[in-house]
Amino acid sequence: MKKETAEQTQRRHQREMRELARLKKSAAKPSLVHGFWFLLVVLTIIYIADEISSNMNGIMRTYTIFDLFKVPNSDPNTPEYSNAISVLAIATIPSYLITAINPLYRTLADRFGRKIFLFINTLGMGIGLLVAMIAPNPYIYIVGVCITAFFTPNDMQVIYLMETAPIEHRAKLCSITKGIGLLSVSLIGVFRSMFYNPADVSTWRMVYLIPVIIAIAIAIVAWLFTRETPVFLQKRIAWLEKSDEDRRKEEEAGNSQKSSIGEAVRYIVHSKQLRMVVIVLFVFSMGIAFSGYTNEIMLAGGHMTDEDINLFLIIEPIVYAICAFFSGFATDALGRKNSGVLFGIMAILGQCVFVFGSKIGIGPVALALANGIMFGGMWSLSDLLFLVLPGESAPTRIRATVMAVISYAYISNLIVTMLVGIFYASIGSANIGMFQLCLFVPIMLFSIIFLKLKVKETKGTDLNKVGEGEAE
Repeated sequence: MKKETAEQTQRRHQREMRELARLKKSAAKPSLVHGFWFLLVVLTIIYIADEISSNMNGIMRTYTIFDLFKVPNSDPNTPEYSNAISVLAIATIPSYLITAINPLYRTLADRFGRKIFLFINTLGMGIGLLVAMIAPNPYIYIVGVCITAFFTPNDMQVIYLMETAPIEHRAKLCSITKGIGLLSVSLIGVFRSMFYNPADVSTWRMVYLIPVIIAIAIAIVAWLFTRETPVFLQKRIAWLEKSDEDRRKEEEAGNSQKSSIGEAVRYIVHSKQLRMVVIVLFVFSMGIAFSGYTNEIMLAGGHMTDEDINLFLIIEPIVYAICAFFSGFATDALGRKNSGVLFGIMAILGQCVFVFGSKIGIGPVALALANGIMFGGMWSLSDLLFLVLPGESAPTRIRATVMAVISYAYISNLIVTMLVGIFYASIGSANIGMFQLCLFVPIMLFSIIFLKLKVKETKGTDLNKVGEGEAE
């Protein structure tokens, strides 16, 4: 235990006693609405808000640029459009400082619980979209994008579900909720066809309206009608009830219930499993950066009308959602490693067909199938690497903290995304597809080969026991 004065120790004990009383009251208090299925519905709607928020700014970026930067003739092949991409990339650089503190924010869930951050994150998504929607200029729009980007990666609904779902159905339920969430991304295409008028590019703002309402409303419902996860309550209450001497002994034995960044880092460093996951994640995250210019690739091909794009934006998320929906079944049936290899192969094949298909004009349906499979494979692999494997390889006391620290591997994506954006004017919309493809494929191949050879299988892990008292 850290050395304290008698006064500091007394104040800490008082705070802990108040927290213990609050948590015991929360554990004993009946929920206003009972049942795991109600919780599953709430978490699914939060996933819907999360996925729409995560995809909205990227899907609508082309049209916001047309409006906010006054691009002539709404043409992405113009120098004005390419320069606008570069300006946005440079203007967004300070936001990476905000992104850097995001994992530190996520660790607070190991100290204060999952429920409060389920509420804050979901509300934050809605506020970020709202700011972007009403932005009068590109810089306020960037503020909205940054707010949304800060809250969407936290995925507290995933930890919430992992800690409440039956162990034998954990991956299935996670993939089902994510699949439904991804399916809802097709609503962006529906909203675009309803509200966006190419003759008045400012109408992109109305596409945001319904998602803003959904995010804010479900955040309030989550706060009012959900309870803290039993796993967190049990572990936190057990730790608070221990004496300082017992805590000291547990710290010396490497089995403390205390959560901290330092402890999480030490655990990752001493865990071969998590070290290997971090290596894969660092490389894989660079690959994600080479998948972000869907609209530009399609429009540069010159084969897609506005109606074709609406059809593409409706079909693609459905394909993506179907892939995500069944990814959990594959993960539970094939294991984490084999399913990861399958997801990587899907991403590679989908990207190849999409890029070449955009050049030769294979049509919106075929392009939607290809890109949906690519995103389905890539983001299923991402969830496996960022959420499932770390979550099943870290003990409850530091699970959220470990997952937050590991997410720093995503810095490689931020750096590459920034560089591609800055040099977009040199690359140009006409070349961005082949540029992405030539880097995406080798990165994905490395990721799945390294995953297969170096990462340990975690299928069937008991989250109440993992890592406790074990020497890695």
